[in-house]
Amino acid sequence: MTAFDVTAADEGRHPAGSEELWGESWYLDWAASDAGYGGYVRLGLYPNLGLSWWWIALVGADRPLVLVVDHSLPCPEGEAALAPAAGTTSVEVSVPEPLRRFRVASEAVGVELADPAQAFHGLVGPAVPVRLDLEWASRSEAFPYAMTTRYEISSWVSGTVTIGDQTVAVDCAGQRDHSWGVRDWWQFPWNWTAGHLDDGSFMHAARSIIPGLDLFATGYTVSPDGVLTEADGVENSVDIDAEKLPTAARQRIGPVTFTTEPIGHAPVLLVAPDGRETRFPRAMCRYTTDDGRTGTGWTEYNWPPGFPA
Repeated sequence: MTAFDVTAADEGRHPAGSEELWGESWYLDWAASDAGYGGYVRLGLYPNLGLSWWWIALVGADRPLVLVVDHSLPCPEGEAALAPAAGTTSVEVSVPEPLRRFRVASEAVGVELADPAQAFHGLVGPAVPVRLDLEWASRSEAFPYAMTTRYEISSWVSGTVTIGDQTVAVDCAGQRDHSWGVRDWWQFPWNWTAGHLDDGSFMHAARSIIPGLDLFATGYTVSPDGVLTEADGVENSVDIDAEKLPTAARQRIGPVTFTTEPIGHAPVLLVAPDGRETRFPRAMCRYTTDDGRTGTGWTEYNWPPGFPA
């Protein structure tokens, strides 16, 4: 059972609610099969705050984290506007073919962090110009959540990313999602995971992780021939370090049970209008299934005040 049927019109903006934390976001990532490069971007529009959030995170097995976190962009006016810009940051989002192809282009100045945990203590490091032009081509149907207005699409990502004077050609699997509604990052913890395995299959899951309380859990697998199957269960057991960054995990998405090894951390510190802070560790990971398959993707956790307990 799903909360709604995804249509082509859902790729764009939706009418805002009246709540302060009503927002709309587009989340997109990519991860090379050898973990040599990867990244994610997120555009969050908060019309009742008059702001847009724009993140770019660029990682790799032998690369330092380069992070763009700009929470001061104006929220574009108009139902179709998806191109916030200010100062050194510009963002252009377009949908060449709804539910099939999605494009993001951006220029910004990021910070290089030798220690990713520094992102929780202030973005201090060498400035690095970044530029990207990427397209997500769907490899599965859209998967709407049952409990909220959000959908996910497993994808193949192509284009270029330029970090300083080095350009990386991107040609790998990735994930994208789109959600709208009230999102209070400072309320409860969750885990989100998406990946691509070496047999051509995809997987995705999200679940709350409050001990003793299951608020929600959902996910799917996509077979090598493109058949999407909703997961019959989602499990996660994670180890974290003193900074609340994941160090390893055991996970299950439907019939797929696997270990998770973080390769490139790309966390963000989120500060609420009232000053509350939550740590949002996200990492490009290697996955190894119990039946011997391997793959890469992204796994995130949200740790609001008081969590993990």
